[in-house]
Formats: sequence, structure tokens, C-alpha cells
Amino acid sequence: MRGVIVLGLLLTTFGCSGSDGGGGAGVGGAAAGGGAGGAAGGMGGAGSGGLAGQGAGGSFGGMAGSAGAPGGTGGTGTGGSGTGGTTNTSPLVDPACTDGKYTEALPNPTADLSGVAFSPTGLDAYFLGVLGLRYPIGKDVVAGGLTNKQFGKSCIQMFAGNPTSAAQAQNSIGTVVHECGHLYDMVLAKLPSNSYFIRSGMQPTCQKGDTVARGGDTFARSLITKDTYSALRPPCTGSPSAGCDSYASVYLDGDPNNASFEGGDQGYNMLLEETVQYVNSLATGWAFVDHLKSGQKVSERDGILTFLWYVERYLKMARTQYPNAYKRIADDACWRDITLNVWGRAWLFLEQTKGIGSLSINGAAIETLVKDPDLLNEIELLRTKSGCP
Repeated sequence: MRGVIVLGLLLTTFGCSGSDGGGGAGVGGAAAGGGAGGAAGGMGGAGSGGLAGQGAGGSFGGMAGSAGAPGGTGGTGTGGSGTGGTTNTSPLVDPACTDGKYTEALPNPTADLSGVAFSPTGLDAYFLGVLGLRYPIGKDVVAGGLTNKQFGKSCIQMFAGNPTSAAQAQNSIGTVVHECGHLYDMVLAKLPSNSYFIRSGMQPTCQKGDTVARGGDTFARSLITKDTYSALRPPCTGSPSAGCDSYASVYLDGDPNNASFEGGDQGYNMLLEETVQYVNSLATGWAFVDHLKSGQKVSERDGILTFLWYVERYLKMARTQYPNAYKRIADDACWRDITLNVWGRAWLFLEQTKGIGSLSINGAAIETLVKDPDLLNEIELLRTKSGCP
């Protein structure tokens, strides 16, 4: 029972669910992120997980939740543009600004994995081995997550789902990378700041990004469900459908004014944390796209597009209703730069995968929402504040 509580605490603090990190819902076969990672996520998303999350103000989701260190205006390691890798050709980035200058070495989805031996008792070696061949940044993420000893089990043990074959292991690899990414950022963080591993050489640490109630300068992410955009893709009630937002019930839940902790009570810091990991989910999904069955679809593109939409909406609400929060995000070079770098990184992978239908279920509809000119203007305003031409 204790293992259930700890895992529920972790997942609720992060706002994870069965769909988190590994492909979410699937069509035409089991979702890529299924397995035990998905099952454990469902356990943590509600019920006992919600109760455990109350005291977790947190583990990681509440990193800025205590006294709150003095503000600072940039944290450390903000990172500029990336070097080495593929140039971002997406029209959604500005090649003269931080987002458009971001580059990284891309995955190799055709790398031969036959030389990596699978053993149910050697999962760490297997996951690190195949990631090293297909998605080296993902290998770094998982290796970093394995250094987190806080929960009594490694992130691979918690989220791989006891695979008995290489095919089963690859079925959960997206979940493993996503969740190990969360645990690695916990290791990097220096309370009450937030740290984000993007890739080697870019690991920014920013201050006071949580809500005011939790020691920061921002507001609960659940409040964006009250904006005018929410009705365009409202949170699902009951069974998910093509026209509703299945992520909202997990990440934008709750009421910041009640006495209970819900995932949606977390601020901009954790909204961005999930966005970082959903980029990793898409990159991993692309790297191992060949393991999907014929006709199978997973939601890797849907996930990151949903979070880009959330970030845009959060920025607009901050600018128009929460000036102190907006000042923290837009005028603090650390938060501004990481937001632009993550935006650029997301579109780097969205551009590379735009023709791969198996990586999307409702992605086209969500992408249309992201491309709303008024919302895109929020990213442009950050570019302006960065001094981009």
C-alpha cells in the first residue's frame, strides 16, 4: 500500500495520468505508453493520488511552495540558442530569435536495434542501449532520472511495466522517457527554484515560477479553463471524444481556492515542466515509430500541441489579468528564454513529424487552435522583449 501512496504522490504532484508521457490514447492497438506506466498513472491521477498530493505541496510540483527565495531575474543557465543539429524550418518560429535558433541532433528512427540484447532483469541497460542508438538526448534524460533515488524504485522500474520482450519494452519507452524526465528535473532543482533538462548544455534554473500561494509569482494553471478559448475545445466530461480536451481533466483540474491540492493548482513552472516532457514524448515516439502496429495511432503530437496551446493561453491571461505573473515570465530572462527555447524545440519536432499520421489522433484540430493569430502574438511579444529584430 505504501508503494501505491508514494507513486500516487509523485504522479499527482506532476499531474500525470495513464495518458501521460507515452502516447496517451491509442487507436488501432494498445497505446505506446500503455503498460504499467499507464496503469500506475491512472492510479496517481485521482483517488489516493489526489490525497497524497495534498501533502506534496511538494515533492517537485511545490518546489517554490515554501518561503520563496528572493526573486532574481534570470536564474542560472538560461541558455541561448542551440548549436549543432538540424535547422528549424517551421514557419511558427522566428529564425532571428531564440526559438528559431534552437537546434539539436535529431533522433535516428532507422537505427538498427538488433545488437541490443533484451533481458527482463536488465531493463536499465536495454532502455539506455536502444535510446543511445535512436534518441541520445532521451538516453541522457533517462540516465538522469535514474539518479533520483527518492521513491525507492528507479524511474524505469516504476514506468516500464515489467516487459517480457523487446517489443513490450518499446511499447512503454515514451512513458519511461517522459517520467524519467520529471524525476531528473527533480534532481537538478535547487529549492525553491525549478530546473529543466533540455539537452546537454541547456539546463536552465529559474526562480519563483510557482503560484503566489505556493511561494512564487504566478497563478494556478487551472484558471485558463475560464478563458474564452476553453470553449473551443472544452475539457472532456465522461468518455473523451474528438472535440474535447482529454488532457484538461488531468492537468487543469481543481480549484485553487479550495482546501484540497489538485494538479491544476500548480503554476507556470509546472505547466512548462509538462511542456518540456511532452516534447520528449514526441521525439521518443518518432524515434521508435516503427514499433507501432499497422493502423495504430498514438497521441504524441496531440500532447505537445495541447501544451503549446496552454502556454499561449496562460501567457495571455497573465498579460491581461495577472501583471505580476506576466512580469515574472516575460521580464525575467530565464523564464522568457526557456519558454522560447521550448517553443522552438516543440516546433522542430512537429515540423519533422508532420507527415507521420500514426503519431497523431486529433492533432490537426489542436494545431489549428495553437495557430490562432491572437495567441501566436503572445509568443511574438516574448520575442520583442528578448530584443529580437
